[in-house]
Amino acid sequence: MDKRKEAFLTRLRETFRIEAAEHVTAIVDGLVTLEHTQEPELRVPLIEKIFREAHSLKGAARSVSLREVESLCVELENLFSSMKRNELVLSTTLLDRIHPALDLISKWCAVPAELPSPEDLEKEKQIIASLQNVSLETAPADPKPVEIPFALPTSSVALALGLSTPPSPPQPPKPIPVTKSAAQEVVPAHVRIATQKLDAILLATEELVGLKIAVSGHAAELHRLAIDLGHENHRRVQQLNRIRQSREYTGVVREWIESETSSTKTLEETLRTLTNAVRQDARALNLLVDNVLENAKKALLLPCSYLLNLFPKSVRDLARDQGKEVELVLRGEDIEIDRRVLDELKDPLLHLLRNAVDHGIEKPPIRVSRGKTSHGLITIAVAAVQGNRFELMISDDGTGIDATQVKSSALRLGIVESIAHLSDGEAIDFIFHSGLSTSPLITDLSGRGLGLAIVREKVEQLGGTVSVCSTPGSGTTFRMLVPLSRATFRGVFVGVVGQRFAIPSANVNRVMRISPEQIKTVENRQTIAVEGRAVALARLRDVLSLSGAELGFKNAVWPVVIVRAQDQEIALVVDEVFGEQEMMVKGLGPQLPRVRNLAGASISPSGAVIPVLHALDLIGSAGFAGKPTFGSSVQKKKHLLIAEDSITARTLLKTILESAGYQVTASVDGLDALTRLKASSFDLVVSDVDMPKMNGFELTARIRADEKLKGLPVVLVTALGSQKDREYGIEVGANAYLIKSDFDQGNLISIIQRLL
Repeated sequence: MDKRKEAFLTRLRETFRIEAAEHVTAIVDGLVTLEHTQEPELRVPLIEKIFREAHSLKGAARSVSLREVESLCVELENLFSSMKRNELVLSTTLLDRIHPALDLISKWCAVPAELPSPEDLEKEKQIIASLQNVSLETAPADPKPVEIPFALPTSSVALALGLSTPPSPPQPPKPIPVTKSAAQEVVPAHVRIATQKLDAILLATEELVGLKIAVSGHAAELHRLAIDLGHENHRRVQQLNRIRQSREYTGVVREWIESETSSTKTLEETLRTLTNAVRQDARALNLLVDNVLENAKKALLLPCSYLLNLFPKSVRDLARDQGKEVELVLRGEDIEIDRRVLDELKDPLLHLLRNAVDHGIEKPPIRVSRGKTSHGLITIAVAAVQGNRFELMISDDGTGIDATQVKSSALRLGIVESIAHLSDGEAIDFIFHSGLSTSPLITDLSGRGLGLAIVREKVEQLGGTVSVCSTPGSGTTFRMLVPLSRATFRGVFVGVVGQRFAIPSANVNRVMRISPEQIKTVENRQTIAVEGRAVALARLRDVLSLSGAELGFKNAVWPVVIVRAQDQEIALVVDEVFGEQEMMVKGLGPQLPRVRNLAGASISPSGAVIPVLHALDLIGSAGFAGKPTFGSSVQKKKHLLIAEDSITARTLLKTILESAGYQVTASVDGLDALTRLKASSFDLVVSDVDMPKMNGFELTARIRADEKLKGLPVVLVTALGSQKDREYGIEVGANAYLIKSDFDQGNLISIIQRLL
């Protein structure tokens, strides 16, 4: 293939990638809706729509020579055709075979330039065989043909849709005369444009905001200069009048005075005229930039369905894996929001949905015993609120949050010193704390205590807030208030060692002034009292490692900014607080994707670059700076025991854990591990499940039954990934359950660190 044809095919496949994503999304949405639709009159058009989408996807794949995608589409098309003819009844088993085919198609269509891997090709063969071997359920004795609610244009299309004989062609409608002016008015309502191009347009438009701020600052400075010149001119006129009255007022002096007076007056008038012109231009520029930016942001607005339509299939798959029945209801899909905000909310929503399915919704027998329907209900509702914000609510009708378990976990982690006077509402808010989880078992899905911490961090980075309300036995509701757009935000400007910084207003709890007498020392840390609670105190200069003179104020009063992020709070001493204003935040560029303590940068009215500080990093840096650097005792290495019969897996685990700084002893099976546990002291056990002599489940049960060993953490790393095996792991007392097929050494290390 020559270069021109290859370049053309590349562009064609890029277009196909976008089209294929739309077809696959439409098929998935249709299947999810069809699964919950019982009325026959509503199922017929759904099946027809799904069939047409599969047929169109097949043709598009053929046009760009993606034979693997085409083959899968052929099998799907055959199934949907059989469903149209009432030869095949939609069932959960059938859907479980269709969805893997759609997942594989989505994977290939995402990067069509890459060739399918041998593993994917083997998976394709298995999926095709599974689809071809679907057992057809007995159709009605005299099945009625599915009525097509529209006329087909050609016999070839009719045959393609599975009809035995094509219908008679419809009579062509009489042509309607169209005048030239009417034809010119036919303009497409939408055009397809790459999001990268829209992002570039918005980026260039946002740059104008910095120019607008700078011009406004210049206009204000010019206005102040004109006022100062007017005052100076007035002073000089008064001085010249005094000279006129003196004896030294000669002819030469008179000419010089009149010349100076005339020149100064001319300069003042010129400066006043220029100032008025610049101020008018600044106002016009402000209006123009605001309009352009608003229109550019509207171009990036997308309906919430862009995000919400991703979740029905995910919820279905999660529920199927856990043997649960869950219905997902979406509301407010038509509300338009900045695409960048929607992209940032994808992970938080997925975390909340996983929690709802994993922790919230009960299994059908348990729900029925509690007087509920067998299937759980999860609702995602979006609503616009005042102030350029929107509300996102995720609720379920599951078991709710156990406040007693949350209190126990918070006490165990040292989040609180006592739970005696802790209300249930206050306790539930601790679920957003990193590391806290009420799950009895850590798995690849949940239990690490990170998901809700990530939710709060993401929402706060967008300038929003998140709260939770739960009723035991009835369900849980998470409520998020998020800006519709992330282009601008409000910041508090502070000065430190002659430099200006901005702190996001959403992370500033309050600004206050303190005297040295208000500083108290608690647990070797300086603190101040804020609303009745002790808040750690640090100098922002020290946190940012800035060099400068010690703070010294005439009245010994220091400005302090109380910064809050997630569940943590710090009081930062600064040199000066300049106030709050709206500003545009920019990233630091691809060369600096992540710089500690910095969230981005903004432009001041004078054109200077102002660093925007990252609140959570500041709290972490302040805590690190406050730790002693000398005289610390060396901690003893934790001793871990591995139980694994495979020499390859045993060697791999031993290498990973020793590289992480642990002392590791390896055993060849469960019986060997139990013998070593009774002979030596260990801090944690990492065990396989399927082993000779004694498997991992039995080893865990024996550990829990031993009075001396019952508190020892146990992590099971196994190839057994069924829900039944996970539940048995909980029953015997394992602390974590990881699947080898999804093994990630980073996850293993973080889990061990948490359990220790």
